[in-house]
Amino acid sequence: MSTTSAIAEKAALRARLFVVRAALPPEIREAGSRAIAARLASLPAWQRARTVALHAPLGAEVDTAELARLALAAGKRVAWPRVAAAGPAMEFAACAASELVSGPARALEPPRSAPPLPLDAIDLVVVPGVAFDAGGGRLGRGRGHYDATLSRLRPGAARVGVAFDEQVVDRVPTEPHDSRLDVVVTPSRLLLSGNGPG
Repeated sequence: MSTTSAIAEKAALRARLFVVRAALPPEIREAGSRAIAARLASLPAWQRARTVALHAPLGAEVDTAELARLALAAGKRVAWPRVAAAGPAMEFAACAASELVSGPARALEPPRSAPPLPLDAIDLVVVPGVAFDAGGGRLGRGRGHYDATLSRLRPGAARVGVAFDEQVVDRVPTEPHDSRLDVVVTPSRLLLSGNGPG
């Protein structure tokens, strides 16, 4: 697939799935987010992880509040992404969810006073997205922050997408710079891509 056609396909899929996700009633998103948290917490990669990177939901994304609660209850360190000063890759910093502040991409992120963690300290990262497929393909919001970041994580770190069932499609169009996920967790199933830790 050419880059031009992939970009066009991504734009069309992103527009369609934004509408689909936004149409989910709040109670369905809330119940789905809790089901995703329970399913994800059953994964061996989650149970092994000492430091997990979560994200504050933007718009109608999967809510990670229950994941944060489960992580802290299990004695894990919770890190959050922050847009780095230079380049598209993000950095992660540990802080309480109540300390998150609005960042340049409108998402909540750690304050600048929270020192960044080395990337090799991250054992598992929970990744948001607009669309996902069973092969670990992911369509994000289009800024490239997660693709740039996931490619820099150590090989053994688990890359886990979270999505409502309505966000899973047959195939996500990809370009060479796109990073694949190890597993996608929805309220009803686990999609193991075979790319790495599960």
